[in-house]
Amino acid sequence: MQPQTVATWSQPEGRYELLFHPTSAPHPEDPLSPRELEVARLIASGLPNKLVAHQLNISNWTVCTHLRRTFSKLGVTTRASMVARLHQSGSLR
Repeated sequence: MQPQTVATWSQPEGRYELLFHPTSAPHPEDPLSPRELEVARLIASGLPNKLVAHQLNISNWTVCTHLRRTFSKLGVTTRASMVARLHQSGSLR
């Protein structure tokens, strides 16, 4: 799954903007690790990264790494879309 980055000119601001467009379908052969899924479930319950890190006894940096990898595997760019994708797939049940 290779994301696409597109540069577009923003007329009102007079600058270029980089737009990140991930592919939409997750790779079934690249499933989430148990820890990535655990982090995603805590995020889905509404916890911020700092509390997820505290609850799992890992650093905030590690939480961010798990989220970044999860986003990449699922082809999403936001926490909300990650939760929606995992809910649709039944992974959050």
